[in-house]
Amino acid sequence: MHGNLIQHDSGGNGTPSVSALDSADYPRHRWYFFKEAFSPEIVNHAIKDAKIRKGALVVDPFCGSGTVPLQAALNGYRGHGIEVNPFLAFVARTKLATCSIQAFDTALGKVKAGAKRGAKSPLEGFSTFSWKCGAKRWLFNRPVLRAFEGGWRVASRENGPAFSLVKLCLLEAAMSACNAAKDGKCLRYKHDWKNLHLSQSDFSEALDVRAALVRADLKAEARLNGHFRIQQGDVRTKELPERFNLCITSPPYLNSFDYTDVYRPELFLGNFVTSMPQLMRLRLRTLRSHVQVSWPAASEHQYGTHYAESLRLILARKKRLWDRRIPDMIKAYFEDMELVLKALRRKAAPTASAWIVVSTSAYAGVEIPVDLIIADIASACGWYLREVNVLRYLGRLAGQQWNELSRAKDSKPHLRESVIILDATARR
Repeated sequence: MHGNLIQHDSGGNGTPSVSALDSADYPRHRWYFFKEAFSPEIVNHAIKDAKIRKGALVVDPFCGSGTVPLQAALNGYRGHGIEVNPFLAFVARTKLATCSIQAFDTALGKVKAGAKRGAKSPLEGFSTFSWKCGAKRWLFNRPVLRAFEGGWRVASRENGPAFSLVKLCLLEAAMSACNAAKDGKCLRYKHDWKNLHLSQSDFSEALDVRAALVRADLKAEARLNGHFRIQQGDVRTKELPERFNLCITSPPYLNSFDYTDVYRPELFLGNFVTSMPQLMRLRLRTLRSHVQVSWPAASEHQYGTHYAESLRLILARKKRLWDRRIPDMIKAYFEDMELVLKALRRKAAPTASAWIVVSTSAYAGVEIPVDLIIADIASACGWYLREVNVLRYLGRLAGQQWNELSRAKDSKPHLRESVIILDATARR
């Protein structure tokens, strides 16, 4: 292994916060808030560090809602994102779309008229999407679903970026008028949600708020000075089309977080998937970072001492794990990350670098140093490790995890988010 292992950032080296919360202040980024994204400032920081020329290629193989390709394009670079989730790929493409204010207003007027008329939704009575006899919980009240469907049908009959932008507003409005909200790893029902009586007027109000925000950014002309491309697919099997100069990415964390489940409402609302079997096929194409589905078994690999010791401790506490498949998930996750790192190394320009934001995790009181293990794997794949830099410590642990980690070490929080910085060629 080359380079430095852990550097603790206290702000002195200028490394930005990992949090996506400040994205709400950035034009275009704020069009659809993606809690799992990182701050656009990380992209700016990495670009500055890489000293790449204007027009250079910046890639993100787990682009989510498009933070990296969008920020690259805003700064005059070519942004290329790959995303397996079709809803998130749509969000990323739409954040990169542009049109005139007149075209947007025309599209919005047509769609609002459709929402006012409403239409019966195919999701009525399906799964937990709406009320049905005997149901104790449902995501959407029927007037909300019908208002959304009326607007979506109008937008779907039209082409062009203006209608894609309005579709994004429709999805955001539907989730604002949903009986549940995203919270951590899941959707949680809002407090006293039945008495909120969320209705068509709540949906319409949320649509107006989101449309006003998009319109303001279009009017301010946050110009895209570079080129961009969003590719739907799996980076483990889909080769990058050309050599890149900089990679900035944050793969799914090893925290049993199933993004296809959390974004299931949007996937069905927008017809990105139309059946449970189709949703399952999508889930099986994602990185093996959770146990919500039965994955193909991983092969036995040797990924260095950090990996070996973590796996040994996990297996020793197997009876205390909340799911017996967790050891297999850990093996599969790092096997997938090896595939990703090899794919990136094949397409890295000689002077390329890669910034990978990850989080450590803990199971049965055993902390998995994900950052150090990925650094070991990257070195074995031909990358030169420059550093592993701690972005922040994570203080929120489940009670049992906190107690077990505290007994094993001390009272400080141990889980952390880090950025692994790799170079294709060793720096002198």
